Amino acid sequence: MNQEISRSILNSHQPMNRQIIKIEDPYMKLDVYWIFFRAGGRDILLSKKNKHTFYELQLMLDGFICQTVEKENKIFTTTIEAGNFMIIPPNHYHQVTEASDSGTRFSVAFQIESQDTYILAAIEQIKKILVFPFPEAASSYIQLMREVFKKTSPWASKEVSNLLQCLLLQLFIAVLPDDVRGIQRDVKPDSAAGMMLEIQKYIEEHISEGISVSKVASHFGRSSRQLNRICNSQRGMPLNRIIGEEKLKYIKDLIGTSALSFTEIAELCGFSNEYALNRFFKYAEGYTLGQYRKLAMLS
Repeated sequence: MNQEISRSILNSHQPMNRQIIKIEDPYMKLDVYWIFFRAGGRDILLSKKNKHTFYELQLMLDGFICQTVEKENKIFTTTIEAGNFMIIPPNHYHQVTEASDSGTRFSVAFQIESQDTYILAAIEQIKKILVFPFPEAASSYIQLMREVFKKTSPWASKEVSNLLQCLLLQLFIAVLPDDVRGIQRDVKPDSAAGMMLEIQKYIEEHISEGISVSKVASHFGRSSRQLNRICNSQRGMPLNRIIGEEKLKYIKDLIGTSALSFTEIAELCGFSNEYALNRFFKYAEGYTLGQYRKLAMLS
């Protein structure tokens, strides 16, 4: 059962009750037990010796930590500097024994189940107790999660769930060996057709929410490249063009049937201002917004 997440969970320096986030997609099942964003002095970054039955992500946004990990009755000491991360496998004693005078450490405790070849390959790499550089996008996902918790959105839990899933997938890709990372996942024709129907339905249902390629990709847990391949094979056009066509239909409907101003329509459809909307519409239809509204009123 999904549980509401404490608003302070990403900004807590103290132990807190575990709040579970459940994430499921065709490739993996995740139970996320806690998320911590620790920023401050050395005392905040240090940790006691412990062992878990789940995986623990340690990601350094700023500063560094020195961490000991016990493996096969041997103690290994690793340094995780800013821009790097480590995922500690289950049932390994570990402890942050040294840290910079100040820093920022992001950590996540999670359990994962998967039969996916790529996820399993990433897990095998994680078992080697290695430090990896994190992708540039990782810090953006973390920042977005923090911003979500500052708001009072009724969908905060879902937003964090989606962002966290994207973050973990990025990190799994980062740990994959080069020979595995370069292989593209094949999508079978029958499943591609079914996925196309789901994509089309999702776009139509969310077209009024400023939908984008990245939002669609996040919802389905796929990369934009994978979705573009599906869209090109099923519709003969990339995802952004499909979104653009649906958005254009929605805009034309609003112009012709509503009393909304062009500024209000621009805001509703995810454009920065009326000028940007007008430029988009004229390029697609050959009419300005005002010209099209007059034509719609006459018809």
